[in-house]
Amino acid sequence: MFSHAKSFRWQIRAFCIVMIVILFTLHFDRAHFTIGNSVNSLESASYISKDKNYNFQVQESVLKLSEVDVLSDKYDIAITHPSLQWTEQDLAFFKSAAGETVFSQLALIPEAHLAPNFATITAAERLFKALFLHFDKILAKDPLQDMQQEPSWKFFKRLENALYPWIYPYWDNVFHINNQTSGKGIVLCVGNNQFKFAASTIRIIREVYHNDLPIEVFFIRENDLSDAKRHYLISEFKDLTLMKLDDYIGDYYTKFGGWAMKPFAMLASKFSEMIMMDADVFFFQDPGMLFEDEGYKITGSLFYYDRTLFPNWTKGPDWMRSFLPTMSSFVPKSRWFRGLSSHEQESGVVVMDKKKALIGLLSTCKMNGFTERDEVVYKHVHGDKETYWVGFEVIQTPYAFVKSFAGVIGSYGRGDADGSPEYICGNQIHFDADGKPLWLNGGLYRNKHAKDKLEYLNFTHYSTSTGDDWEFGTSCIKNKGTIHDLDPVQKAYALASVEIDKKRVLDQELLDKNEWKFKDAV
Repeated sequence: MFSHAKSFRWQIRAFCIVMIVILFTLHFDRAHFTIGNSVNSLESASYISKDKNYNFQVQESVLKLSEVDVLSDKYDIAITHPSLQWTEQDLAFFKSAAGETVFSQLALIPEAHLAPNFATITAAERLFKALFLHFDKILAKDPLQDMQQEPSWKFFKRLENALYPWIYPYWDNVFHINNQTSGKGIVLCVGNNQFKFAASTIRIIREVYHNDLPIEVFFIRENDLSDAKRHYLISEFKDLTLMKLDDYIGDYYTKFGGWAMKPFAMLASKFSEMIMMDADVFFFQDPGMLFEDEGYKITGSLFYYDRTLFPNWTKGPDWMRSFLPTMSSFVPKSRWFRGLSSHEQESGVVVMDKKKALIGLLSTCKMNGFTERDEVVYKHVHGDKETYWVGFEVIQTPYAFVKSFAGVIGSYGRGDADGSPEYICGNQIHFDADGKPLWLNGGLYRNKHAKDKLEYLNFTHYSTSTGDDWEFGTSCIKNKGTIHDLDPVQKAYALASVEIDKKRVLDQELLDKNEWKFKDAV
Protein backbone atom coordinates (compact mmCIF):
# COMPACT_ATOMS: atom_id res chain seq x y z
CA MET A 1 0.00 0.00 0.00
CA PHE A 2 2.81 2.38 0.98
CA SER A 3 4.68 1.59 -2.24
CA HIS A 4 1.57 2.25 -4.34
CA ALA A 5 0.92 5.61 -2.62
CA LYS A 6 4.55 6.65 -3.07
CA SER A 7 4.42 5.75 -6.75
CA PHE A 8 1.22 7.74 -7.18
CA ARG A 9 2.77 10.82 -5.53
CA TRP A 10 5.74 10.64 -7.90
CA GLN A 11 3.40 10.39 -10.88
CA ILE A 12 1.52 13.50 -9.72
CA ARG A 13 4.78 15.35 -9.16
CA ALA A 14 6.09 14.38 -12.60
CA PHE A 15 2.84 15.52 -14.22
CA CYS A 16 3.05 18.91 -12.49
CA ILE A 17 6.66 19.39 -13.54
CA VAL A 18 5.85 18.63 -17.16
CA MET A 19 2.93 21.05 -17.12
CA ILE A 20 5.13 23.80 -15.67
CA VAL A 21 7.75 23.26 -18.33
CA ILE A 22 5.24 23.16 -21.19
CA LEU A 23 3.43 26.28 -19.98
CA PHE A 24 6.72 28.09 -19.56
CA THR A 25 7.85 27.08 -23.04
CA LEU A 26 4.64 28.28 -24.65
CA HIS A 27 4.83 31.57 -22.73
CA PHE A 28 8.47 32.00 -23.68
CA ASP A 29 7.67 31.48 -27.37
CA ARG A 30 4.77 33.94 -27.32
CA ALA A 31 6.68 36.58 -25.39
CA HIS A 32 9.46 36.73 -27.94
CA PHE A 33 7.90 35.83 -31.25
CA THR A 34 4.48 37.34 -31.89
CA ILE A 35 5.33 37.82 -35.56
CA GLY A 36 2.64 35.85 -37.34
CA ASN A 37 3.09 33.64 -40.37
CA SER A 38 3.42 36.19 -43.14
CA VAL A 39 6.17 36.02 -45.71
CA ASN A 40 7.58 39.35 -44.52
CA SER A 41 7.73 38.16 -40.92
CA LEU A 42 9.73 35.07 -41.75
CA GLU A 43 11.97 36.90 -44.17
CA SER A 44 12.79 39.62 -41.67
CA ALA A 45 13.81 37.23 -38.90
CA SER A 46 17.26 38.32 -37.76
CA TYR A 47 17.86 36.41 -34.57
CA ILE A 48 21.43 35.66 -35.70
CA SER A 49 23.49 38.59 -36.88
CA LYS A 50 24.98 38.43 -40.35
CA ASP A 51 27.68 41.00 -39.52
CA LYS A 52 30.78 39.73 -41.31
CA ASN A 53 33.04 41.72 -38.97
CA TYR A 54 32.32 39.25 -36.18
CA ASN A 55 33.53 35.67 -35.94
CA PHE A 56 30.50 33.74 -34.76
CA GLN A 57 30.86 30.12 -33.68
CA VAL A 58 27.52 29.30 -35.30
CA GLN A 59 25.55 31.20 -37.92
CA GLU A 60 22.38 29.29 -38.66
CA SER A 61 20.72 30.10 -41.94
CA VAL A 62 17.93 32.65 -41.83
CA LEU A 63 15.76 31.28 -44.62
CA LYS A 64 13.72 33.48 -46.90
CA LEU A 65 10.60 32.01 -48.42
CA SER A 66 11.56 33.47 -51.78
CA GLU A 67 14.86 31.54 -51.72
CA VAL A 68 13.21 28.35 -50.55
CA ASP A 69 10.52 28.59 -53.22
CA VAL A 70 13.14 28.67 -55.99
CA LEU A 71 14.51 25.33 -54.75
CA SER A 72 11.15 23.71 -53.96
CA ASP A 73 11.18 21.45 -57.04
CA LYS A 74 14.42 19.81 -55.91
CA TYR A 75 14.34 20.00 -52.11
CA ASP A 76 12.06 19.85 -49.12
CA ILE A 77 13.45 22.55 -46.82
CA ALA A 78 12.47 22.91 -43.18
CA ILE A 79 11.67 26.51 -42.30
CA THR A 80 11.84 26.58 -38.52
CA HIS A 81 10.31 28.99 -36.05
CA PRO A 82 12.76 31.70 -34.97
CA SER A 83 14.81 30.66 -31.98
CA LEU A 84 14.29 32.09 -28.53
CA GLN A 85 16.24 35.21 -27.58
CA TRP A 86 17.74 35.56 -24.12
CA THR A 87 16.96 38.92 -22.46
CA GLU A 88 17.56 40.69 -19.17
CA GLN A 89 13.94 39.92 -18.28
CA ASP A 90 14.67 36.20 -18.63
CA LEU A 91 17.69 36.54 -16.36
CA ALA A 92 15.58 38.30 -13.75
CA PHE A 93 12.90 35.62 -13.96
CA PHE A 94 15.29 32.70 -13.55
CA LYS A 95 16.99 34.40 -10.60
CA SER A 96 13.62 34.49 -8.83
CA ALA A 97 12.31 31.65 -6.68
CA ALA A 98 9.68 30.71 -9.27
CA GLY A 99 12.24 30.82 -12.06
CA GLU A 100 14.68 28.65 -10.13
CA THR A 101 11.94 26.07 -9.62
CA VAL A 102 11.40 25.85 -13.37
CA PHE A 103 15.10 25.98 -14.22
CA SER A 104 16.02 23.25 -11.76
CA GLN A 105 13.71 20.87 -13.62
CA LEU A 106 15.12 21.86 -17.01
CA ALA A 107 18.67 21.28 -15.76
CA LEU A 108 17.93 17.97 -14.07
CA ILE A 109 20.00 14.97 -15.19
CA PRO A 110 17.72 11.88 -15.19
CA GLU A 111 18.97 8.73 -13.54
CA ALA A 112 20.13 5.88 -15.74
CA HIS A 113 17.40 3.50 -16.93
CA LEU A 114 14.68 6.06 -16.19
CA ALA A 115 12.95 7.30 -19.32
CA PRO A 116 13.73 11.01 -19.81
CA ASN A 117 10.86 13.35 -20.61
CA PHE A 118 11.34 14.78 -24.07
CA ALA A 119 8.99 17.71 -23.50
CA THR A 120 11.38 18.81 -20.76
CA ILE A 121 14.41 18.13 -22.97
CA THR A 122 12.89 20.19 -25.79
CA ALA A 123 12.26 23.15 -23.49
CA ALA A 124 15.76 22.85 -22.05
CA GLU A 125 17.47 22.62 -25.44
CA ARG A 126 15.59 25.60 -26.85
CA LEU A 127 16.52 27.65 -23.81
CA PHE A 128 20.13 26.46 -24.11
CA LYS A 129 20.19 27.63 -27.72
CA ALA A 130 18.95 31.08 -26.68
CA LEU A 131 21.78 31.30 -24.16
CA PHE A 132 24.33 30.02 -26.69
CA LEU A 133 23.33 32.64 -29.25
CA HIS A 134 23.45 35.30 -26.52
CA PHE A 135 27.02 34.45 -25.58
CA ASP A 136 28.07 33.85 -29.17
CA LYS A 137 27.29 37.49 -29.92
CA ILE A 138 29.35 38.61 -26.93
CA LEU A 139 32.33 36.42 -27.79
CA ALA A 140 32.18 37.34 -31.47
CA LYS A 141 32.72 40.98 -30.52
CA ASP A 142 35.33 40.23 -27.85
CA PRO A 143 36.81 36.70 -27.88
CA LEU A 144 38.77 37.46 -24.70
CA GLN A 145 35.68 38.33 -22.70
CA ASP A 146 35.58 36.45 -19.37
CA MET A 147 32.22 34.69 -19.45
CA GLN A 148 32.54 33.75 -15.78
CA GLN A 149 31.72 37.37 -14.98
CA GLU A 150 28.50 37.29 -16.96
CA PRO A 151 25.49 36.68 -14.66
CA SER A 152 23.75 34.45 -17.24
CA TRP A 153 26.77 32.17 -17.69
CA LYS A 154 25.91 29.97 -14.74
CA PHE A 155 22.53 29.17 -16.33
CA PHE A 156 24.27 28.33 -19.59
CA LYS A 157 26.70 25.99 -17.84
CA ARG A 158 23.98 24.27 -15.81
CA LEU A 159 22.02 23.46 -18.96
CA GLU A 160 25.15 22.41 -20.84
CA ASN A 161 26.12 20.05 -18.04
CA ALA A 162 22.62 18.56 -17.89
CA LEU A 163 22.06 18.21 -21.62
CA TYR A 164 25.51 17.40 -22.99
CA PRO A 165 27.64 15.95 -20.16
CA TRP A 166 29.54 13.78 -22.66
CA ILE A 167 31.45 16.77 -24.09
CA TYR A 168 33.63 16.78 -20.96
CA PRO A 169 36.56 16.63 -20.34
CA TYR A 170 37.73 17.00 -23.95
CA TRP A 171 35.96 20.34 -24.41
CA ASP A 172 35.53 22.92 -21.65
CA ASN A 173 32.24 24.04 -23.19
CA VAL A 174 30.47 23.85 -26.54
CA PHE A 175 32.12 27.06 -27.76
CA HIS A 176 35.39 25.15 -27.95
CA ILE A 177 34.02 22.61 -30.44
CA ASN A 178 34.10 24.79 -33.55
CA ASN A 179 37.31 26.45 -32.37
CA GLN A 180 39.03 23.15 -33.13
CA THR A 181 37.57 22.53 -36.60
CA SER A 182 38.46 23.67 -40.09
CA GLY A 183 38.18 22.65 -43.72
CA LYS A 184 36.21 19.92 -45.46
CA GLY A 185 36.47 16.15 -45.33
CA ILE A 186 34.86 12.72 -45.24
CA VAL A 187 34.00 10.84 -42.04
CA LEU A 188 33.42 7.08 -41.71
CA CYS A 189 32.65 4.93 -38.67
CA VAL A 190 34.43 1.60 -39.00
CA GLY A 191 34.71 -1.48 -36.81
CA ASN A 192 36.23 -4.83 -37.58
CA ASN A 193 33.01 -6.00 -39.27
CA GLN A 194 32.77 -2.90 -41.48
CA PHE A 195 36.43 -2.90 -42.53
CA LYS A 196 35.73 -4.92 -45.69
CA PHE A 197 33.39 -2.22 -46.94
CA ALA A 198 35.45 0.75 -45.77
CA ALA A 199 38.71 -0.42 -47.33
CA SER A 200 37.02 -0.65 -50.73
CA THR A 201 34.98 2.53 -50.55
CA ILE A 202 38.00 4.61 -49.53
CA ARG A 203 40.05 3.21 -52.42
CA ILE A 204 37.17 3.91 -54.81
CA ILE A 205 37.02 7.52 -53.65
CA ARG A 206 40.76 7.87 -54.17
CA GLU A 207 41.31 5.85 -57.36
CA VAL A 208 38.02 5.96 -59.28
CA TYR A 209 37.00 9.55 -58.52
CA HIS A 210 40.52 10.84 -57.78
CA ASN A 211 39.12 12.69 -54.79
CA ASP A 212 41.78 13.77 -52.30
CA LEU A 213 39.56 15.14 -49.53
CA PRO A 214 41.03 14.19 -46.14
CA ILE A 215 39.30 11.24 -44.48
CA GLU A 216 38.72 10.48 -40.80
CA VAL A 217 38.01 6.89 -39.79
CA PHE A 218 36.36 6.65 -36.37
CA PHE A 219 36.24 3.57 -34.18
CA ILE A 220 34.84 3.56 -30.66
CA ARG A 221 37.28 1.76 -28.40
CA GLU A 222 40.71 0.17 -28.61
CA ASN A 223 39.43 -3.33 -29.46
CA ASP A 224 36.85 -2.25 -32.07
CA LEU A 225 39.34 -2.07 -34.94
CA SER A 226 42.34 -4.38 -34.94
CA ASP A 227 45.90 -3.08 -35.14
CA ALA A 228 46.39 -4.85 -38.47
CA LYS A 229 43.33 -3.22 -40.02
CA ARG A 230 44.37 0.19 -38.71
CA HIS A 231 47.86 -0.31 -40.11
CA TYR A 232 46.39 -1.28 -43.48
CA LEU A 233 44.29 1.88 -43.70
CA ILE A 234 47.12 4.18 -42.67
CA SER A 235 49.67 2.61 -44.98
CA GLU A 236 47.40 2.27 -48.02
CA PHE A 237 45.77 5.71 -48.10
CA LYS A 238 47.11 9.24 -47.92
CA ASP A 239 45.42 11.96 -45.85
CA LEU A 240 43.62 9.42 -43.67
CA THR A 241 43.43 9.87 -39.91
CA LEU A 242 42.31 7.28 -37.37
CA MET A 243 40.14 8.65 -34.56
CA LYS A 244 39.20 6.76 -31.40
CA LEU A 245 35.84 8.18 -30.37
CA ASP A 246 36.14 7.61 -26.64
CA ASP A 247 39.17 9.93 -26.65
CA TYR A 248 36.73 12.76 -27.40
CA ILE A 249 33.31 11.76 -26.07
CA GLY A 250 32.66 10.65 -22.50
CA ASP A 251 31.53 7.02 -22.27
CA TYR A 252 29.44 7.14 -19.08
CA TYR A 253 26.45 8.87 -20.71
CA THR A 254 26.84 7.32 -24.16
CA LYS A 255 27.97 3.67 -23.98
CA PHE A 256 28.22 3.45 -27.74
CA GLY A 257 27.57 0.43 -29.88
CA GLY A 258 26.60 0.67 -33.52
CA TRP A 259 24.56 3.46 -35.09
CA ALA A 260 24.61 5.78 -32.09
CA MET A 261 28.26 6.68 -32.60
CA LYS A 262 27.72 8.42 -35.94
CA PRO A 263 26.49 11.87 -34.84
CA PHE A 264 29.09 11.91 -32.06
CA ALA A 265 31.80 11.19 -34.63
CA MET A 266 30.56 14.19 -36.59
CA LEU A 267 30.77 16.26 -33.42
CA ALA A 268 34.33 15.09 -32.70
CA SER A 269 35.49 15.47 -36.30
CA LYS A 270 38.19 18.05 -36.96
CA PHE A 271 36.34 19.13 -40.10
CA SER A 272 34.00 22.12 -40.15
CA GLU A 273 32.22 20.69 -43.19
CA MET A 274 31.87 16.96 -43.59
CA ILE A 275 30.29 14.12 -45.49
CA MET A 276 29.39 11.42 -42.98
CA MET A 277 29.00 8.16 -44.87
CA ASP A 278 28.40 4.57 -43.84
CA ALA A 279 31.21 2.16 -44.63
CA ASP A 280 28.98 0.27 -47.11
CA VAL A 281 28.09 3.37 -49.14
CA PHE A 282 29.42 3.52 -52.70
CA PHE A 283 29.22 6.59 -54.92
CA PHE A 284 28.34 6.93 -58.60
CA GLN A 285 29.66 10.49 -58.68
CA ASP A 286 32.53 12.27 -56.99
CA PRO A 287 31.30 12.78 -53.39
CA GLY A 288 33.02 16.16 -53.26
CA MET A 289 30.18 17.59 -55.34
CA LEU A 290 27.96 17.41 -52.26
CA PHE A 291 29.63 20.51 -50.82
CA GLU A 292 28.30 22.46 -53.83
CA ASP A 293 24.73 21.21 -53.42
CA GLU A 294 22.26 24.11 -53.31
CA GLY A 295 20.14 22.66 -50.51
CA TYR A 296 23.24 22.10 -48.40
CA LYS A 297 24.59 25.59 -48.99
CA ILE A 298 21.34 27.32 -48.05
CA THR A 299 20.75 25.36 -44.81
CA GLY A 300 24.08 23.83 -43.77
CA SER A 301 22.68 20.28 -43.70
CA LEU A 302 21.63 17.84 -46.40
CA PHE A 303 19.57 14.71 -45.78
CA TYR A 304 18.19 11.91 -47.97
CA TYR A 305 14.86 10.10 -47.88
CA ASP A 306 14.59 6.41 -47.08
CA ARG A 307 12.18 4.01 -48.78
CA THR A 308 8.45 4.31 -48.13
CA LEU A 309 7.83 1.30 -45.88
CA PHE A 310 5.29 -0.02 -43.36
CA PRO A 311 2.43 2.53 -43.53
CA ASN A 312 -0.28 3.10 -40.92
CA TRP A 313 2.40 3.47 -38.27
CA THR A 314 1.48 5.98 -35.58
CA LYS A 315 3.90 5.33 -32.71
CA GLY A 316 6.53 7.80 -33.96
CA PRO A 317 4.22 10.67 -34.93
CA ASP A 318 2.25 10.37 -31.69
CA TRP A 319 5.51 10.50 -29.75
CA MET A 320 6.65 13.55 -31.70
CA ARG A 321 3.41 15.40 -30.98
CA SER A 322 3.91 14.71 -27.28
CA PHE A 323 7.06 16.81 -26.94
CA LEU A 324 7.27 19.38 -29.77
CA PRO A 325 5.25 22.54 -28.99
CA THR A 326 6.16 23.98 -32.42
CA MET A 327 7.36 22.31 -35.62
CA SER A 328 8.90 23.46 -38.87
CA SER A 329 7.12 23.70 -42.20
CA PHE A 330 8.50 20.27 -43.15
CA VAL A 331 6.94 18.07 -40.47
CA PRO A 332 3.23 18.17 -41.43
CA LYS A 333 4.14 17.23 -45.01
CA SER A 334 6.46 14.34 -44.13
CA ARG A 335 5.48 10.72 -44.80
CA TRP A 336 6.52 9.83 -41.27
CA PHE A 337 4.22 12.34 -39.61
CA ARG A 338 1.28 11.50 -41.88
CA GLY A 339 1.57 7.79 -41.12
CA LEU A 340 2.51 6.84 -44.68
CA SER A 341 5.88 5.33 -43.74
CA SER A 342 7.68 4.25 -40.60
CA HIS A 343 10.93 5.42 -42.24
CA GLU A 344 11.68 8.97 -43.36
CA GLN A 345 15.43 9.53 -43.46
CA GLU A 346 18.22 7.27 -44.71
CA SER A 347 21.31 8.28 -42.76
CA GLY A 348 23.86 6.44 -44.89
CA VAL A 349 25.04 9.86 -46.09
CA VAL A 350 24.65 13.06 -44.08
CA VAL A 351 26.28 16.32 -45.15
CA MET A 352 26.77 19.00 -42.51
CA ASP A 353 28.48 22.32 -41.88
CA LYS A 354 29.10 22.71 -38.15
CA LYS A 355 29.53 26.47 -38.56
CA LYS A 356 25.81 26.53 -39.40
CA ALA A 357 24.40 23.40 -37.78
CA LEU A 358 26.40 22.69 -34.61
CA ILE A 359 23.42 23.29 -32.32
CA GLY A 360 21.25 20.94 -34.35
CA LEU A 361 24.01 18.31 -34.25
CA LEU A 362 24.21 18.59 -30.46
CA SER A 363 20.47 17.89 -30.28
CA THR A 364 20.86 14.86 -32.55
CA CYS A 365 23.66 13.60 -30.32
CA LYS A 366 21.39 14.07 -27.31
CA MET A 367 18.83 11.74 -28.87
CA ASN A 368 21.56 9.10 -29.28
CA GLY A 369 22.80 9.26 -25.69
CA PHE A 370 22.62 6.01 -23.72
CA THR A 371 19.51 6.64 -21.62
CA GLU A 372 17.73 8.68 -24.28
CA ARG A 373 18.10 6.12 -27.05
CA ASP A 374 17.57 2.96 -25.00
CA GLU A 375 14.68 4.16 -22.87
CA VAL A 376 12.84 6.33 -25.41
CA VAL A 377 14.17 7.14 -28.88
CA TYR A 378 15.01 3.73 -30.33
CA LYS A 379 11.61 2.48 -29.18
CA HIS A 380 10.03 4.91 -31.64
CA VAL A 381 12.52 5.01 -34.53
CA HIS A 382 14.88 2.63 -36.31
CA GLY A 383 18.34 3.45 -34.98
CA ASP A 384 19.88 6.85 -35.63
CA LYS A 385 17.98 7.50 -38.87
CA GLU A 386 15.26 9.90 -37.75
CA THR A 387 17.33 11.50 -34.99
CA TYR A 388 18.95 13.94 -37.43
CA TRP A 389 15.88 15.77 -38.64
CA VAL A 390 13.92 15.23 -35.40
CA GLY A 391 16.88 16.52 -33.38
CA PHE A 392 17.00 19.58 -35.62
CA GLU A 393 13.25 20.05 -35.04
CA VAL A 394 13.77 19.94 -31.28
CA ILE A 395 16.26 22.80 -31.35
CA GLN A 396 14.82 24.62 -34.40
CA THR A 397 17.73 24.34 -36.85
CA PRO A 398 16.96 24.44 -40.62
CA TYR A 399 17.72 21.46 -42.86
CA ALA A 400 17.07 20.20 -46.38
CA PHE A 401 16.02 16.87 -47.89
CA VAL A 402 16.75 16.04 -51.52
CA LYS A 403 13.29 15.66 -53.02
CA SER A 404 13.43 12.04 -54.19
CA PHE A 405 12.73 8.77 -52.42
CA ALA A 406 15.24 5.94 -52.33
CA GLY A 407 15.16 3.91 -55.54
CA VAL A 408 16.83 0.63 -56.44
CA ILE A 409 19.89 -0.17 -58.55
CA GLY A 410 20.82 -3.56 -59.98
CA SER A 411 19.13 -5.56 -62.72
CA TYR A 412 15.89 -7.37 -63.53
CA GLY A 413 14.93 -9.95 -60.94
CA ARG A 414 15.57 -13.63 -61.57
CA GLY A 415 12.42 -14.92 -59.95
CA ASP A 416 11.57 -16.35 -56.53
CA ALA A 417 13.60 -14.78 -53.72
CA ASP A 418 15.53 -12.62 -56.19
CA GLY A 419 12.39 -10.79 -57.28
CA SER A 420 10.14 -10.63 -60.32
CA PRO A 421 11.78 -10.57 -63.79
CA GLU A 422 9.47 -7.64 -64.57
CA TYR A 423 11.08 -5.32 -62.02
CA ILE A 424 14.49 -3.94 -61.09
CA CYS A 425 15.90 -5.51 -57.94
CA GLY A 426 19.09 -4.77 -56.04
CA ASN A 427 20.19 -2.22 -53.44
CA GLN A 428 18.97 1.21 -52.38
CA ILE A 429 20.08 4.02 -54.66
CA HIS A 430 19.87 7.69 -53.78
CA PHE A 431 19.83 10.51 -56.30
CA ASP A 432 21.27 13.98 -56.59
CA ALA A 433 18.99 16.99 -56.86
CA ASP A 434 18.78 16.51 -60.63
CA GLY A 435 17.62 12.90 -60.33
CA LYS A 436 20.91 11.28 -61.33
CA PRO A 437 22.16 8.23 -59.34
CA LEU A 438 24.54 9.44 -56.63
CA TRP A 439 25.14 6.78 -53.96
CA LEU A 440 24.00 3.31 -53.00
CA ASN A 441 23.56 1.90 -49.54
CA GLY A 442 24.26 -1.73 -48.70
CA GLY A 443 27.53 -2.42 -50.46
CA LEU A 444 28.35 -3.77 -53.89
CA TYR A 445 26.73 -7.13 -53.16
CA ARG A 446 23.21 -8.26 -54.00
CA ASN A 447 22.83 -9.27 -50.36
CA LYS A 448 25.60 -8.29 -47.98
CA HIS A 449 24.05 -10.54 -45.30
CA ALA A 450 24.20 -13.71 -47.43
CA LYS A 451 25.59 -16.64 -45.45
CA ASP A 452 27.09 -18.35 -48.49
CA LYS A 453 29.26 -16.75 -51.17
CA LEU A 454 28.64 -13.04 -51.69
CA GLU A 455 27.38 -12.14 -55.16
CA TYR A 456 28.09 -8.77 -56.75
CA LEU A 457 25.23 -6.70 -58.11
CA ASN A 458 24.74 -6.67 -61.85
CA PHE A 459 24.76 -2.93 -62.57
CA THR A 460 22.54 -2.57 -65.62
CA HIS A 461 19.47 -0.56 -64.56
CA TYR A 462 17.97 1.56 -61.83
CA SER A 463 14.40 2.35 -60.92
CA THR A 464 13.07 5.46 -59.21
CA SER A 465 10.31 5.28 -56.62
CA THR A 466 6.96 7.03 -56.62
CA GLY A 467 6.56 6.33 -52.92
CA ASP A 468 4.65 3.12 -52.25
CA ASP A 469 6.21 0.70 -54.74
CA TRP A 470 9.02 -0.86 -52.69
CA GLU A 471 8.95 -4.62 -52.12
CA PHE A 472 10.86 -5.02 -48.88
CA GLY A 473 11.64 -8.74 -48.96
CA THR A 474 13.25 -8.76 -52.42
CA SER A 475 14.47 -5.14 -52.60
CA CYS A 476 12.60 -4.55 -55.85
CA ILE A 477 10.54 -1.60 -57.05
CA LYS A 478 7.22 -2.82 -58.40
CA ASN A 479 6.86 -0.23 -61.12
CA LYS A 480 7.70 -0.87 -64.78
CA GLY A 481 7.30 2.79 -65.66
CA THR A 482 10.25 4.05 -63.63
CA ILE A 483 13.00 1.79 -65.06
CA HIS A 484 16.09 3.42 -66.58
CA ASP A 485 19.30 2.14 -68.15
CA LEU A 486 22.35 2.98 -66.08
CA ASP A 487 24.49 5.62 -67.76
CA PRO A 488 27.56 3.98 -69.41
CA VAL A 489 29.96 6.22 -67.50
CA GLN A 490 28.35 5.37 -64.18
CA LYS A 491 28.28 1.71 -65.11
CA ALA A 492 32.01 1.91 -65.77
CA TYR A 493 32.47 3.44 -62.31
CA ALA A 494 30.49 0.57 -60.78
CA LEU A 495 32.50 -2.09 -62.59
CA ALA A 496 35.76 -0.42 -61.56
CA SER A 497 34.50 -0.44 -57.98
CA VAL A 498 33.78 -4.16 -58.18
CA GLU A 499 37.33 -4.83 -59.39
CA ILE A 500 38.71 -2.82 -56.48
CA ASP A 501 36.63 -4.84 -54.05
CA LYS A 502 37.84 -8.12 -55.56
CA LYS A 503 41.41 -6.97 -54.91
CA ARG A 504 40.43 -6.01 -51.36
CA VAL A 505 39.15 -9.56 -50.76
CA LEU A 506 42.61 -10.91 -51.58
CA ASP A 507 44.28 -8.28 -49.43
CA GLN A 508 42.07 -9.14 -46.48
CA GLU A 509 42.78 -12.85 -46.80
CA LEU A 510 46.48 -12.10 -46.44
CA LEU A 511 45.77 -9.64 -43.65
CA ASP A 512 43.81 -12.24 -41.69
CA LYS A 513 46.70 -14.70 -42.10
CA ASN A 514 49.24 -12.09 -40.95
CA GLU A 515 50.88 -12.38 -44.38
CA TRP A 516 50.04 -8.92 -45.70
CA LYS A 517 53.08 -6.78 -46.58
CA PHE A 518 52.41 -3.24 -45.42
CA LYS A 519 53.69 -0.55 -47.77
CA ASP A 520 55.57 1.28 -45.03
CA ALA A 521 57.34 -1.97 -44.11
CA VAL A 522 58.51 -2.90 -47.61
